[in-house]
Amino acid sequence: CDMNFVLDTILQKQADGEDIFAMADPSRIGVFGHSLGGATAVAVGRERTDIDAVIDLEGTMIGEYEGYDVDHYLYNNTPYTTPLLDVNSAQIYESAKAYTKQEHVNFYVLENASDAHEAIFRDAGHLNFTDLPMVSPILAHMLGCGSVNAKECLTNVNEMVLQYFNYYLKDAASLAIQETY
Repeated sequence: CDMNFVLDTILQKQADGEDIFAMADPSRIGVFGHSLGGATAVAVGRERTDIDAVIDLEGTMIGEYEGYDVDHYLYNNTPYTTPLLDVNSAQIYESAKAYTKQEHVNFYVLENASDAHEAIFRDAGHLNFTDLPMVSPILAHMLGCGSVNAKECLTNVNEMVLQYFNYYLKDAASLAIQETY
């Protein structure tokens, strides 16, 4: 996948001592993404041993599906061992709660993960986890933006991502991820 290509390229450039890449620490790698990018981050976090933390911003963890059997989905039943933060808008979270953990892949993965956290953003829409509401508010609202203040939401997302990665990648003393923003 593209994320593996980017990581491998950065790690190779780091090993070669190239410019800014020489500053990267290959022993502390975090990945995150939004929507399908979040699903990709979760998949990469499972398949690679050099990933130390993963953040999924409103992505369905589709890489965890293994099939369907008569009346239910089959998921990867090996516990997810990379620290994982699953972030969703309240709208998506509430609609997903109508399903059981066996019916909603994210709930299943979080339930069986060795180190998992969840955060919910009130009044946010799918695109509030991107900068689109700041760049093109009209387009963002047409495509799925909530009533939350776009700048405040993005500030909270950025602070949460930084807090999470500082804890898992830079040995910060504590993790203060709120359950609801």
